[in-house]
Amino acid sequence: MDSKQLPDNWAITKLGVLSNLIRGVSYKKTDASQIKTAIFNIHILRGGNIQDGSIVAGKDEVYVNRELIKKTQFIKKSDVVIVGSTGSKKLIGKAGIALQDYNDTAFGAFLMLARANKKINSNYFAYFFLSKFYRDKIRELAGGVNINNIRKEYINDMRFPLPPRIEQDRIVFKVDTLMAQVQAMQKSLERIPQLLKDFRQQVLTQAVTGKLTEEWRVGKDLEDWRFSKIEDIADSLSGFAFKSKDFVDSGIQLIRMGNLYNNKLDLTRNPVFLPRELDIKLRNKYTLIKGDILLSLTGTKYKRDYGFAIKVDVEEELLLNQRILALRPRINVDYFLYILKDNIFRDQFFSFETGGVNQGNVGSKAVQSIKVKIPPAIEQNEIVSRVEGLFRTLRQIEEKYETLKLKINGLPQAILQKAFKGELVEQLPTEGDAKELLKEIEKLKKS
Repeated sequence: MDSKQLPDNWAITKLGVLSNLIRGVSYKKTDASQIKTAIFNIHILRGGNIQDGSIVAGKDEVYVNRELIKKTQFIKKSDVVIVGSTGSKKLIGKAGIALQDYNDTAFGAFLMLARANKKINSNYFAYFFLSKFYRDKIRELAGGVNINNIRKEYINDMRFPLPPRIEQDRIVFKVDTLMAQVQAMQKSLERIPQLLKDFRQQVLTQAVTGKLTEEWRVGKDLEDWRFSKIEDIADSLSGFAFKSKDFVDSGIQLIRMGNLYNNKLDLTRNPVFLPRELDIKLRNKYTLIKGDILLSLTGTKYKRDYGFAIKVDVEEELLLNQRILALRPRINVDYFLYILKDNIFRDQFFSFETGGVNQGNVGSKAVQSIKVKIPPAIEQNEIVSRVEGLFRTLRQIEEKYETLKLKINGLPQAILQKAFKGELVEQLPTEGDAKELLKEIEKLKKS
């Protein structure tokens, strides 16, 4: 940090001049409990309690006797709790700001605490530890061979931009205001993924029940919709139990359930291969073709975390593993895919679920017996055209959402960077940007 880049009335000092650095509580395993009792009554923070600049509840909490704690080790409002020792360079130095006094909470030996003295606005001091400058510098200094450690001098000697006290107060007020705006925008954006997911499901349901083309059918001489079993409209192929001892580094990729991920066929997730010299009968029988619809048949019982339908959209040779069903539709492939993605089919699918306490299974014969509603071919084509049009619009909204989310999530660091360079100005997207996306979704729902 160069003093020439700062306002004339600012100075560069060291963190140690403005704060006290306190080491964490050391205790033996026998001096601690995972349950709070009358004896073990002081909560000890550990690395997992420091998340996203805050102090949070963690897993496997630890409690010790109050007699082990020095008065200075109890956490006070605006204290900065720092991960001082960890095996991860990514986590070293991460900091959490205390938003209140903790009369029954201290911190462990792998943590350290920076407490501002009365010469400085404690919130201005604390915000520095959330800045990219601090995190980059501490990672650079704290690298170890097997474990990363922060020495006391790394903190105490770190350069710190210091404005006059009255300006510190104004900066903190400005940062607090802008951070509150960022949180409000993030909260507005939180609704959008679920709204898009719900709308996508509504479109599918309207598509496979005929509501999407209800007006389009008026005046047309069309055949009636009919109920058909899956086995009557699609050929099926159950995967084979290929043996892991036969896997090789390259060859023909085997499609396993892990490759049916995030609503698409992901060939990059833990790929495994079988040799091209594989028995020709196996190879011919279990090779997938473009347009096959894959359906996973195993997952967690009662969780509905399987039975996802994904279309094979690549030309390369792929083999089908066990517990995946490949369906080859004899109707419009995309319309068939809509059927399998809709909750009407999925409700029937899971009505056949069997299995033990944790694992749920649905058999291929059960899938083949499920009845679905089929329109005439010309209407299938019309439905696909309409659904794809709506989904294109949804994808455009999703792209806007991802762009705005990325921009908003980057704002805290942009705010802090300007704050500690003495040039904090308000350059935020407005909350209206998030509201505009919500309006687009509502407009689409009415169309």
